[in-house]
Amino acid sequence: MAPQPELTESETQLFEAYHRVLNEPFAEKYEDLWEDEPFDRAVEEFKALSEELGFPDPFKVLGQFRITSYEQAREDLKRGPPMCFRPGWRSPLLGERVDPLTLVQKCRHVSGPVFQGTQRVVVLDFWASWCGPCEEAGPALSDLADEFEGQVAVVGINNESIFGETKEANVERLVDFLEEHRGGFRYTIYIDTDDGFAKESVYKPAGYRGIPCLVLVVDGEVIYVGSPQDGFRETLEKALELIANESALEE
Repeated sequence: MAPQPELTESETQLFEAYHRVLNEPFAEKYEDLWEDEPFDRAVEEFKALSEELGFPDPFKVLGQFRITSYEQAREDLKRGPPMCFRPGWRSPLLGERVDPLTLVQKCRHVSGPVFQGTQRVVVLDFWASWCGPCEEAGPALSDLADEFEGQVAVVGINNESIFGETKEANVERLVDFLEEHRGGFRYTIYIDTDDGFAKESVYKPAGYRGIPCLVLVVDGEVIYVGSPQDGFRETLEKALELIANESALEE
């Protein structure tokens, strides 16, 4: 996901029509399930809608989202989503060892409590300030940090160039963003190194190609990789329940 351009009302209608007519009906029809004929009919329907909206060449708008032609859209849909967004995907990092303290000690602390590595359960949140879903996830992760204070450490790791060539970190810009959104990002925030240490050592090996990307680490072992929605809360609660049962047995 990249920073999203600002759209006029009619451009927004065009973009929504594209998703409604040419994207959503075919999102799960990739590879062996693909058929050209229904897509061809959808193309003609979308062309008519584009004309009605005043866009004889819709790709002047859609090109801002890297949608450059009907054939490119066809090929992208036929190929299907990355493996990490398909049912049944498992991160290659599951079961591997990750030391959150070593990771964040190489990064720069920006806001929230300094991570000391005392909690057995750590949520690493890889995110960027330009990412709408990341901004939306901030308040829920802040609430999570408050709810399980002392049990779970929520540690955000910001990297503004997480999908491309790693660029020098802009700490001042991140500080300004967090100041503007202080209510939504109350948990610990670090910024990745200029050479993208956290990105290269954890995010990329995890194999998840979206943000926000949560990496749940329990006693140094990765037990969840993915979005905040796809079973994260259930996995976290099960881990906390196991820890509570262990503590009860030891008493």
